[in-house]
Amino acid sequence: MNASPVLSPVACRVLGALLEKELTVPATYPLTMNALVAACNQTTGRDPVMAVDEAAATAAIDELRAAGMARLVHASHGARSIKYRQAVVEALELDAPRRAVLTVLTLRGPQTSGELRSRTDRLHPFASVEEVEATLAHLAERDEPLVVHLPRHPGQKERRWGHALAGEPTEPNPLPAELMPLAAFVGSWAGAGAGSYPTIDAFGYAEQIEIRPVPGKPILAYRSATKASDDGRTLHGESGFLRMVGAGDVELVVAQGSGLVEVAEGVVDATSESTELMLASVAVAGTSTAKQVTATERRYRVVADTLTYDLDMAAVGQPLLPHLHATLTRHGV
Repeated sequence: MNASPVLSPVACRVLGALLEKELTVPATYPLTMNALVAACNQTTGRDPVMAVDEAAATAAIDELRAAGMARLVHASHGARSIKYRQAVVEALELDAPRRAVLTVLTLRGPQTSGELRSRTDRLHPFASVEEVEATLAHLAERDEPLVVHLPRHPGQKERRWGHALAGEPTEPNPLPAELMPLAAFVGSWAGAGAGSYPTIDAFGYAEQIEIRPVPGKPILAYRSATKASDDGRTLHGESGFLRMVGAGDVELVVAQGSGLVEVAEGVVDATSESTELMLASVAVAGTSTAKQVTATERRYRVVADTLTYDLDMAAVGQPLLPHLHATLTRHGV
C-alpha cells in the first residue's frame, strides 16, 4: 500500500460524502456532480457545515483521483453526465467497521467512541463501544495511522478521536473556565419549531443555530436563522453574545434583523443529565419601524445532543405569552 497523502479539508468532505452515500443511497450511486455537491453541503450530519461549489468539488475529486481514492464513472450510452465513486476502501484496505468509523470522522470531525457508535448505525452496526474502540485502535496502529486519539481538554468527560487524512487532527480550542457551565450549548444545531401569538396566524419554521466561543474572550457568539416550513422563505435572523458574569449568572445581548435589540439576564443550571438556561429581558429597544416588544423570556434545555427552547413575548399590547417552541439536534461541536 502506498503512503497516504495529506488531503485538503474539501477533499476529506468529498471522500466522506462518497463513502456515506454509497451505503445510504445505493440506488443513486455513483453520484453526479450535483448530488456530490449537495452531499458535501448538507446541514445535518456535517461538522463544520460547508459551502462547497462545483469548482471546489471538482478540484477535490482530482486530488482524490491522484491519491487513488476516487474514480470517474464515464457516462454510458443514454446517460447524460459523468459520475463519481470512492476507491479508498480498496486503497486503504478498509473493512466495514473501519470504513464506517473513518466515514463519520471525515464528515463530523473529532468524536468520542460513544458518539461514533451512535452515529455509524446506518453504515455499520457496532454491538458495543468496546467494539468501536477496537476498530479505532486498529486504525491508529497502522504504519501510517488513519486516526489519532486527541488529548482531553478541561471540561471534557472523554477523549475524542480524529482522522489523520488531512494531517495531524486538532481539537477546537477549549472553552475558558468561565464558560464551562455553558459548554453543552456550544456547537451547530438544526431542527424545527412552531410559532403562535394572538395577533398572527400559527406557523412552522426550520432553524439553524450556531453557538461558538470567541477566541481570546470569555464569551460565546450566538447566531440563529429561520425559514418558513411551507415555502422556505426567510423569516427571522438574530445574533449576539452570551457571557457568564458570576457563578451561574448569564447575560445575553441579541440584535434582530427585525430592528430590535434585546438585553436579557438569567441563570444556567448544569447537571450530569441536562443543562438549562433561563433568561428574562431587562430591556428591549427597537427602531421606529420595528414591532413593539416590551418583554421576553427564553428557556433553553440541552439533553445529550438535543436542544429544546421556548420563547415567551409581550408585544403589541399583549401580555407575556408563549410565542415559539423548537427542538434542534446537534450537528457538530
